[in-house]
Amino acid sequence: MSESIISVDHILTNYYTFGSLIVTVLLAVLTTFFFSLKDRTVATKHMGLACLFLCLFQFGYLLGAFYYHPIASYHRWITGGFIIFGIIHFGQFFFRFPDNESPKAASIMLGILYAIAIVVVLWFLVTVSQGERKYHFTAHLWDFNSEGASLILSLFIVGFSFINFLVMPGYRLFHVAKEKRGTLIIMLIAALIAAIVPNITNVMSRDGAMERSTYLTALVLLFTFTFFIITISFINNSSERTTFMVKIVGISFVTILLIMQAFSYLVDQEKETSFDNTAIQKALRVAEGGERSKDILFVIESDSTGQSLKKTYLPSTVNVDLPLVQADLYNTALYDEVVNIGEAEYRKSLKASLTKTPYYFEGYKNAIIQFLEENPDAEGAELKAEVSKLIEKLNRRTFINTNKLGDILPDQFCEEGVKYVEKVKNVDTFRDAILKHVNDCKWDGKEISGADLRVEMLKFFRYFKPDLTRHYRKDLDGVSHYIAYMAYDSKNKINTEVGFNYRDYRAYMHKSAKLELVILAIVMFVLLVVFPLFFRSALVNPLYALLAGVEKVNQGNLEVEVPIKVNDEIGYLAESFNGMVSSIRDARRELQDYAENLEEKVKERTKELQEKMDEIHRLKVQQDGDYFLTSLLAKPLFFNANKSDNIRCDFFVHQKKTFEFRNKTGDLGGDICITGNLKLGKPDDFHRYTMVMNGDAMGKSMQGAGGSLVMGVVMNSIMARSAGNKRILNRTPEEWLTDVYEEVNAVFKSFSGTMVISATVMLIDDDSGKIWYFNAEHPYSILYRDGKASFIEDELKLRKLGLDSEYPFEVQTFQLLPGDQLILGSDGRDDIDLTPDEDVRTINEDETMVLRFVEQADGDIYEVEKLVKKTGDVTDDISMLSVVFKSEKAPVHHIPEKDDLSHQPVDDFFDTPGDDWDEALTTSGAFEEGKILYQNGEIERAITVMKKAFLGDPTNQKLNKFLGLVSYKGKEYDIAAKVLTEFLKENEGSGEYWYYLAMSEKKLGNYESALKAAQEALKHDPENFQNLINLADVSRLLGNVDRAVTYVTRAQSIDPTNKNVLKLSKLLEKATSLN
Repeated sequence: MSESIISVDHILTNYYTFGSLIVTVLLAVLTTFFFSLKDRTVATKHMGLACLFLCLFQFGYLLGAFYYHPIASYHRWITGGFIIFGIIHFGQFFFRFPDNESPKAASIMLGILYAIAIVVVLWFLVTVSQGERKYHFTAHLWDFNSEGASLILSLFIVGFSFINFLVMPGYRLFHVAKEKRGTLIIMLIAALIAAIVPNITNVMSRDGAMERSTYLTALVLLFTFTFFIITISFINNSSERTTFMVKIVGISFVTILLIMQAFSYLVDQEKETSFDNTAIQKALRVAEGGERSKDILFVIESDSTGQSLKKTYLPSTVNVDLPLVQADLYNTALYDEVVNIGEAEYRKSLKASLTKTPYYFEGYKNAIIQFLEENPDAEGAELKAEVSKLIEKLNRRTFINTNKLGDILPDQFCEEGVKYVEKVKNVDTFRDAILKHVNDCKWDGKEISGADLRVEMLKFFRYFKPDLTRHYRKDLDGVSHYIAYMAYDSKNKINTEVGFNYRDYRAYMHKSAKLELVILAIVMFVLLVVFPLFFRSALVNPLYALLAGVEKVNQGNLEVEVPIKVNDEIGYLAESFNGMVSSIRDARRELQDYAENLEEKVKERTKELQEKMDEIHRLKVQQDGDYFLTSLLAKPLFFNANKSDNIRCDFFVHQKKTFEFRNKTGDLGGDICITGNLKLGKPDDFHRYTMVMNGDAMGKSMQGAGGSLVMGVVMNSIMARSAGNKRILNRTPEEWLTDVYEEVNAVFKSFSGTMVISATVMLIDDDSGKIWYFNAEHPYSILYRDGKASFIEDELKLRKLGLDSEYPFEVQTFQLLPGDQLILGSDGRDDIDLTPDEDVRTINEDETMVLRFVEQADGDIYEVEKLVKKTGDVTDDISMLSVVFKSEKAPVHHIPEKDDLSHQPVDDFFDTPGDDWDEALTTSGAFEEGKILYQNGEIERAITVMKKAFLGDPTNQKLNKFLGLVSYKGKEYDIAAKVLTEFLKENEGSGEYWYYLAMSEKKLGNYESALKAAQEALKHDPENFQNLINLADVSRLLGNVDRAVTYVTRAQSIDPTNKNVLKLSKLLEKATSLN
């Protein structure tokens, strides 16, 4: 090795160099990114510092990986010196993200941890510098042999990690906003993975329990993934402004790095295999007596007994540890013999091969014999396979212990080495075999040096592997290294080891790794320089131009136009933006035009609107005239002509459609009820019958009215023909009903389906109560007997009149008993909107509901209608016809009650005064809540809230004022009167509230108090129309007609057509005439 410390000859790159460089570059880019953010927060600064220290930490591994010289041992200063500070700043980031709520506590923790870290790092740097240097073949790098200091540093690293990755973030998680907690957890989990997994795999790879390439691949993948997740989470949740360019380049950057790592791994494995194949060919040629190539540094032979060692070619410049070489040669020769044992006598032959092994093979020997004893039934191929697995397991364990024993210094080996062997686990047979020879630092009773004792112990842990397997050797000078391969001649029982210069191996790997680094540099240049330039011209600049246009529009400039360079998606977006701005500009110009010519346009539009309204009014008057005429035609046809003494009939018809024509109101619809009497039989033998009919024509308003009008004309015509002039018709009830059905059905059929009607037509024998009837798809008839209501039909037997029916016509019969009541009705009794106050209607589907109403109303059809309307909104015409047979309790003929208004207040007809709201009342919680409830229509709850507040502070005048107003609106007149009386004692000038008090007192019947309050209101507002009406009404109720007339006269001068003025005038005229 060149004596010059600094030389390009020492730069020998490999796969580990490439992997370390990838992580270093990634962290360097992230450091630059975090520190380049404008207006960065304290948390961002600490994240940048964490990436910086981790970048320096990873640079230490990079230095050790590519520089093959003992001076590279000082990379340990870098890795051990910066890792703790990176952990500290990670903890500061988690503790301060996103809003640095506890800066003082964070600064205190930072100072304490920094002080401890500086002391620990300085101690570590001094301690490791005093140790000897060693070369790790597993990691292919130089290092200091200072395992004790490394162990102590690792314990501090664990402690710092616990504080900064668990304690501080854990505290922060309980105090951070809920929407940010998920982000912090994601970043924390990613950081923990990057902190824990690589550390564990690093230790395992250095001891030999894991391939170093596996560790490095895991390190690159985990670091890349972790920092990618942290960065993306940071960008999406931080307050600093970033651009989408960072995300595009960042994702591309991470993807390419991972691809490059995979590419490097595959190339490295191929180069490793290629070097092994070439070296093995050279070794086999020498073992067979062929020519020795110049790159072979030594050749050593040994027989299968391992007793003799022949230095075939061993220059004086090569000083390898021959006792260990001899042990390795024997182990490999024995392994080959064991592998070649036949399966038939494998157990016996294996035991025979193990009988004459040297003492240092006793660990392997005892382990194999113990396994054979534990598996006495295993034989043949199965036993051979299981023994091979056992040997592989033992090899892994011995390799780890070889590395650990090799790290113990010779002058400490007598104590530390023996102590380690005594405590070692999983290699009991090796431990027991060694301890047989060791006693008080003596080997077989002889005093030996620590170095020789280490050699003796290491011989027990030598590899037990096949030949042609690569292994490494160190020169006794501690600087030179070799790669060796063994070639076993089973015929001559000779095992040959051929050694090559380790530097040649590194130089061979350097060729491909150097090319990989060049490719990586080119890729980094493309990603970090070319990519941004490309995206800037193709994506960023067009978007910035569009953004600039948006900002100008926000400032009010509508003359902006975004240039379109390429007709891609962004070009389409810019074109759409320009179109939108142009539309807004045109709309603004039109609006300006409207604003300048608003008065003329309003006049023009008002004129057009008035013309349309006049036209609509004319059409409405014409339509109402049509309605009125149709109503006049229909009313005479709906006639209760029954005169039977035994059968009492009553009915009502309330159509859904109402109208007003020339101050006359009416209704219009498709329901119809008709009753009458006729005589059937012979002149000397006939019976009296009562005919009842209830029908419902298809359609609403005019269409339905047309159907009911036709039905009324036809049925009245039939009745006139059948019963006119006291005629006795020689027909049976069945024949008469059949004739009626055929005639009516023929009439409606002539309308070709545009006019149909459902109907129930009945003939009832006045004496017997027997009923003959047909039901043409009409709601079932109801029988009310002994307080129970039920249907007399149970199924459809005939289609509507005017339609073809698949059912044959047949007259039905039913027998009434004395006292029975029969109720016929249209489907309006069932078509009820059960949720009138909701947006979506819920129509009743229970056809039996009307039965319960009949029972509750005790058969009174008018009460039934009230119950129907109380249940919900009636959505259709409704009619009911009641028939009572031989009962003293005849149906009640409903006569609308006329209230005697002479002794009732007329303010039920008053218009509600405007709700003037005093905003000053909303300055406290009670007022605010009461106002909201009042505005939402929840007056009762508003009263409850204000009453509670009133009880807490009854002297608050603003509270009294508001409570009085709300109580009056909620018709709580007793509360309103009490509260307003108290309020007006100190606020006599509130004329409007005197009016509310007067109204409340009048509602309570306190007419004298109401008069006084109304007169006070009159003082403050003589023109208050509602108060004048109230004064007149109260004066009338107190019997002072003259005073009432005075107030009414004043009210007439303000609004002579007001309905309350007219009503009071009539009452006062009546009172005057009585006097």
